[in-house]
Amino acid sequence: MVISTGDFYEDAVRAILLKQPVKSLLRFKCVCKSWYALFEDSMFIREHLKNEENTRLVVFYSIVDETDPFDYPLDLFHLYLDETLEDLSSLILDPLQPVCGTAGGPYDGIFCILGNDNRLTLWNPANKEYRHVPKCRIIFPRYTTIFRTNFGFGRDPKNNKYKLVLIFTLWDEKNSDLYDFSQTAVYNLSTNSWRYFESFKSSHYHMPWYHDCVNLDGGCYWLLELRSNGHKVVLSFDLGDEVYEEIQGPCLPQSVYVVMGLYKECISLLVLKTIEFCFEIWTMKDKEWTKKLTVGPFEGMFHPLGFWKTGGFFAENQSNQMILYDPRTEEMKNFGLNSLHFQVFNYTETLIPIKGDDSLSGFFEIPWHILGVYQ
Repeated sequence: MVISTGDFYEDAVRAILLKQPVKSLLRFKCVCKSWYALFEDSMFIREHLKNEENTRLVVFYSIVDETDPFDYPLDLFHLYLDETLEDLSSLILDPLQPVCGTAGGPYDGIFCILGNDNRLTLWNPANKEYRHVPKCRIIFPRYTTIFRTNFGFGRDPKNNKYKLVLIFTLWDEKNSDLYDFSQTAVYNLSTNSWRYFESFKSSHYHMPWYHDCVNLDGGCYWLLELRSNGHKVVLSFDLGDEVYEEIQGPCLPQSVYVVMGLYKECISLLVLKTIEFCFEIWTMKDKEWTKKLTVGPFEGMFHPLGFWKTGGFFAENQSNQMILYDPRTEEMKNFGLNSLHFQVFNYTETLIPIKGDDSLSGFFEIPWHILGVYQ
């Protein structure tokens, strides 16, 4: 097959553009009509999303003015501009609404923000677009109130549709205890419809609010504890079949702190043994767990935070500072941040549009004008 000079030129230009940050591509839209159409093309957007060179670290944390006893925590998103983290220069990102303690994702470069009013918002920091999600009209059993809300966001690979999952743990006001069953609401962004059902017994799991959802291959995963014995389990939700499954965790002692994340494209646990001050990394494949790494002891470490794309991991020390440990070099990097709460994200920029009905075609194919309320 003979490749013309024109084809080679176009392929070379496309390869170069795929490596550019979103901010540059948005500026390049005005260069010519063909480039504008290219950056709107869903295939180009998908290829651009796979470029790991555009993956950066985002840290969500809170700061408080300790000199003012009435000062409310200020939540900040810091984007670190250097993908190698050699340079710790950062940029503050604004999600345009107050955050209620936690953020989810990012999935395909899009964060899911839980607001102070229990409102969910999709947010693309790269193009600064956001979209409020219509609140569900779920009707809870009588004499119950929301005790805790956990959520997940991802894409159903069978139908290539994005979905939001809300898990409501309810409080039974008459019995002053947790309601028997948690409630699940699934929002399909392509059909603009909610589906509701009772999920699992609330008395079976302890579902901490601070454990993030992890997305992998069309599934949402949460790290839970069994109320009966404190053992760690992973609760998965298949976004295609919309069913739950419990996966047993590795055998761990009680005196540990654990967070879950993605390590080398596997559901993994970062474990801090609080007696030995050693860290362990466990990975799951075919529902079986394997210990991949043990390092330490590290005196003064307080809590694991998550994984970095190069194989390192983040932790919080007893001075409430965030640390990055690289097992390859055995070096620690202090980010100079102080907070009582950290979330770390491996964030890849995306061109996926989430603002405006017409621009959502192929990604979020829904009319966004219908609103609802929790009842």
